[in-house]
Amino acid sequence: MMFQWTENLSVGVELMDEQHKELFQRVNAFVEAVAQNKESVFVEELIKNLESYIETHLTLEETYMKQYDYDEEDTDAHLKQHKTLRTNFQRLKAEYQKKGSSKDLNQKLQEHLCNWLITHVNKIDRKLGDYL
Repeated sequence: MMFQWTENLSVGVELMDEQHKELFQRVNAFVEAVAQNKESVFVEELIKNLESYIETHLTLEETYMKQYDYDEEDTDAHLKQHKTLRTNFQRLKAEYQKKGSSKDLNQKLQEHLCNWLITHVNKIDRKLGDYL
């Protein structure tokens, strides 16, 4: 199951929206590669690229929160979600490196990455976008 960025996911901040689109594409490519049991070298490269882009995007949001003096309580909640994503991604990455592709891993990828991304964008990032 692939997840697509749609206009209803827009947070109203052009750079954040562009990065969200890119994140959806990279997460989908990763999920698809695992589902199709692509060669580990290919999947490892997708993991590396996704991990790098996740950091790029989260850093942008964290910079915005600091730069525009975002509410402290909202910032704390937002940062907690970012920490959760980082932790879950590292766990899934380690599982892939240890066990390789599997139906179970693909399901976890969809549940944790795709669902997290949609929920985070719809609720947490939208609130930041409204503030900016």
